[in-house]
Amino acid sequence: MSSFHYEAISSSGERSNGVLEASDRGEVMRLLARRGLQPFAIHDAVEMTDRKTSSDKNKGKSEKAVRTAKATGIKLSRAQVIQFTEELCDLLGAGLQLEQALHAMENRSAASSRDTASSLRARVRDGMPFSTALAQVSPSFGELYCNLVSAGEASGALAPILQRQVRYLNQMEALRSKVTGALIYPAFIVFSGVALAIVFVTYLLPKLAVLVKNTQGKLPPVAQWMLAASDVFRGWWWLLLMLVVLAAVTIRVLLQDKARLLCWHRIKLTLPIYGPVLRSRFEVQFLETLGNLLVNGLPLNRALELVKRATMNLFLRDRLSAVEAMVGDGGSLSRALEKTEVARPLVVDMIKVGEQTGEMAETLQKAATRFDNQLSKLIDRAASLIQPVIVLVMAVGVGIMAWMMVSVVYGTMENLRHR
Repeated sequence: MSSFHYEAISSSGERSNGVLEASDRGEVMRLLARRGLQPFAIHDAVEMTDRKTSSDKNKGKSEKAVRTAKATGIKLSRAQVIQFTEELCDLLGAGLQLEQALHAMENRSAASSRDTASSLRARVRDGMPFSTALAQVSPSFGELYCNLVSAGEASGALAPILQRQVRYLNQMEALRSKVTGALIYPAFIVFSGVALAIVFVTYLLPKLAVLVKNTQGKLPPVAQWMLAASDVFRGWWWLLLMLVVLAAVTIRVLLQDKARLLCWHRIKLTLPIYGPVLRSRFEVQFLETLGNLLVNGLPLNRALELVKRATMNLFLRDRLSAVEAMVGDGGSLSRALEKTEVARPLVVDMIKVGEQTGEMAETLQKAATRFDNQLSKLIDRAASLIQPVIVLVMAVGVGIMAWMMVSVVYGTMENLRHR
């Protein structure tokens, strides 16, 4: 038998610690579960002689593990992360302890969740904090996720925090789906139009040219230009392909420079139609993420840092760094956002209301819901503008090709009639 020092939380959120005699960590877990305690740290009592050093070393371990997670970890899609969180949340809400919930998921979950639960359970049984285990098992959980779990472990409210995280993940997934769904139809139309043009230029037009040549006719000027382009494309397609690849590689290399990439991200925000959608999407994500972090008990400065890391646009991320610095110096969030012009005045006004009422988290989440509805309308409006333009361009292109074919056939028939 060995002595194990434990730290645990009761179902009421009360923290406790002590020493138990057991054969291994698994038995300690079972003994604590019988007492209705959820352990978040178990150490061999022999190792407690250098506890202070170990504590300093492990401080912030969850955050470091997220940043250094190896590519060999279990890769999960967004949908799989949501499914895993929902299952775990349901089991914890039913009254199971964390280790028991993970054990249940090993037996009834999908393959990806089963492997994840098995790896997590092994680490939790060894006394590792759940947030640290998440970071080590799969980089797909991300730093935001792991920090929220860490806050849940510290407060004894892991299940409620996971419930809010499920809602947040579903909202972010719905936001991505809105933007992606609005682009599917225009992309299909463009692809179909380009494919039709390639078939016409490389196959149909040369056939018509042979027909016209045999009847001593003459192609229209537009057809002659397209036929010349067809000859170039068929004879030098490999060179054109190399030029396209070279251009793509050049652009990629140029955008490796942070200053150029930041400039490009700033330009994207000013593009017509796309720019307003991009900025509105950022505002919804900013409000929802920050509200989710604050309602789960994270301090404002730490929450801003995590929101900044979750922002993909480098220009906006740079502006958020300035906001974080101003708030760290004692300034208000609304004033910092107003100075840096990260968000629209209406967003800033909503945040001011939250600061004045002392209900910042709730105000941010309500504002996120409101602006999410506005984003849906903006995406619908952008799609309603883009789709007719694309259809009109495609109609003009198809019309030109149809006119060309009819005129060539008509001219050929006229030549045959006068021979």
